[in-house]
Amino acid sequence: MSQNVGMAGDEHDAMPAIVPEPAPRANAGDETAELPVVVVPEGSTEAADNAETAVSAEPTDVDDPAAVPAESDPDPGISEQAEPEPEPEPEPVPDVQPEPEPASAPLPQQESDDTVVVPVVPAPPAESAPPAESAAPPTESARGDAAPAAHARSRGRRRWPWVVLAGVLALLVLVSAAGLWYVSGLIGDGARVPQPDAGFAMTVTSVDGGAVGYDGVAPGWVDQGLMGIATAEGGYLQTADPNVSGTSGTRTVTDEVLAPAPVVGDAAALDGWYFPRNPRIGLGLDYRDVEYDSPLGPTPAWLVPGTSKTWVIFTHGRGASPLEGLRIARTVAEQGYPMLLIRYRNDAFAPAGTGYAQFGADEWQDLEAAVQYAVDNGADRVVLAGASMGGSITLAFLQNSPLADRVAGAFLDSPLTDFGEVVREGAADMGLPGFVADLGMRVAAWRYGFDWAATDYASDAARFTTPMLVVQGTADATVPPQVTEAFAAAADPDVVRLELVDGAGHVQSWNVDRPRYEALLSGFLARVAPPE
Repeated sequence: MSQNVGMAGDEHDAMPAIVPEPAPRANAGDETAELPVVVVPEGSTEAADNAETAVSAEPTDVDDPAAVPAESDPDPGISEQAEPEPEPEPEPVPDVQPEPEPASAPLPQQESDDTVVVPVVPAPPAESAPPAESAAPPTESARGDAAPAAHARSRGRRRWPWVVLAGVLALLVLVSAAGLWYVSGLIGDGARVPQPDAGFAMTVTSVDGGAVGYDGVAPGWVDQGLMGIATAEGGYLQTADPNVSGTSGTRTVTDEVLAPAPVVGDAAALDGWYFPRNPRIGLGLDYRDVEYDSPLGPTPAWLVPGTSKTWVIFTHGRGASPLEGLRIARTVAEQGYPMLLIRYRNDAFAPAGTGYAQFGADEWQDLEAAVQYAVDNGADRVVLAGASMGGSITLAFLQNSPLADRVAGAFLDSPLTDFGEVVREGAADMGLPGFVADLGMRVAAWRYGFDWAATDYASDAARFTTPMLVVQGTADATVPPQVTEAFAAAADPDVVRLELVDGAGHVQSWNVDRPRYEALLSGFLARVAPPE
């Protein structure tokens, strides 16, 4: 019986924090100007006001030409002061007096002996009127470290909200990335192909006439309808009428297929495929082991011979084996159809693939090789039968293979018709938001190579023209019935027919209602490929 496609919950750039740097401040140099010299009569109010700023108060001999600047204003008195014009570089004030004018040059009007020469500091603009000593910009030594420190504090105050925001964003990105990685891992685990496990988790607790009791049923296992009970000693019972409470139950024995009979304390396991070992032991049907050439190499299969020119090819589900097809093998053989029960990549005893099921995206090539084997060995047409992921492989083959025109019909049991939608349904059951499932699926596609578009057969349902009969249990927890119903609703009703089996779990419609199931199969085969 197909293993459930495990679903838990399931392609960051951290946003770099951009911290805007403030524009660099203009580094204007210190500006100095040569101070004009004016002659002020001694005793005047202006002389008194400027006494503190006088550079030289010594009496000057007016007969000494060196006492008068060579380029002083010929107009005596105080000249009008103009705003000094900034210069690229300050010019040093000479320490020596300027050279006297030549004798032939006219001398400016002489002042009396009572005058002193006083350099006057240019008055600042009236609106600010700072003290004379502050008129020049502060030098670099005067600014010291105060301005850079204030600037650094200001920039730090502007920067810290961005740093905090960047840290929060980085933390969110890391948490989100870890969460998506986890979700994608759950999707990958659900698609991993399990290999056969010979473990026997149950224990036989009673053997009373026609009934057997057991304990240790795995949680979530759907214990219903017809089931086999296999023991570690090699015995096999066919049973019905389960009476289950928690992990314990009893069943009525309908046939003892293989000895020895179980005894209390034997390790055992439930088997939904109902028929053990192979077609001969389980059903009494003759068969032979064959190989067909798949793209990955020789692949084993069972061939049950028949008389018809139409072959039935059965493809099992993920992690199952050709034994899953024995439940339909008797009906097929009774109508004379040869039956090929195949293995494919990632199966035990088959060529290894990636280890992860691709739900038809690449496995359809193995089915194509099996169909070619049937054609090469006398088949005019084939009917494809598939369970669970075997249904996905069948649909992918019908979409992609040039041999699809050889197919008379497809009989599908609990087919997985939209891998992505099954994942989303599982995520919703876990309470995960839809966008988390979608992002997890993108990461899973990158990690495991899933092709979500290629495995969405529902979106292409209207294009299928091969007659199909789909059987689906209403209690299927692996492939929710609404997913299968959506596929059937999107398809041409004259092409796809859906039959729901009330209360049946995943690929357990045969176990729950064997007579109805076999009648549906017989009728479908007679309609699409009447026996010759």
